[in-house]
Amino acid sequence: MFRKRPPESIYSTPNLITLLRLGASLAFFTLALLERNETYNFIGLALHWLGDVADGFVARRFHQETILGAEIDIIADRVEFLFFFINFLFFHPQLYLPIIVYLLDFAFVDFYLSYQFIKFDLISPNYFYKVDKNVYRFNYSPAGKFANSTIVPLLLIFLPRWWIIALVWALGLIGLKLFSFYLLNKKKNIDKNLSSSVKESS
Repeated sequence: MFRKRPPESIYSTPNLITLLRLGASLAFFTLALLERNETYNFIGLALHWLGDVADGFVARRFHQETILGAEIDIIADRVEFLFFFINFLFFHPQLYLPIIVYLLDFAFVDFYLSYQFIKFDLISPNYFYKVDKNVYRFNYSPAGKFANSTIVPLLLIFLPRWWIIALVWALGLIGLKLFSFYLLNKKKNIDKNLSSSVKESS
């Protein structure tokens, strides 16, 4: 169960944890909607965060990082956040602007950026430092992950009157992602030119 898995492996314990936290969090998000009880929504969010930490820890600790695991982790994160914020918007409709902007960032822009790891033959976005250290630092380092996936939700939950800060932060995240796209495209163009030069000289 905890033995080392190759990157192309389909089964792994972290993948199972990801699927379990997806099912558990969605169950509470659904309860929140059906029962009109925001407490269930927060429980679902807590399960999302705990499960996300757990599957990543197990993957690295027991050398079970897989490409499929990275893919379903990225998808599960977006599905869970979408459910949470749809419910959150129902309970706090006045916060629609920062919520919409943040979902645009996390569910679309960040989703597309995270999936670029496949184009660089990486196991997961956690290895973007091999491609560009700034892309990794801004988005996938521990501090980058916290800034991307935790700051805005916490601001909206605990400081809803300061929603303008959450909005500005979400807009800043989009700007950071666009800059990261630029860095990755620059890297791809450099690699392409080097490859062409090698072919011409051979």
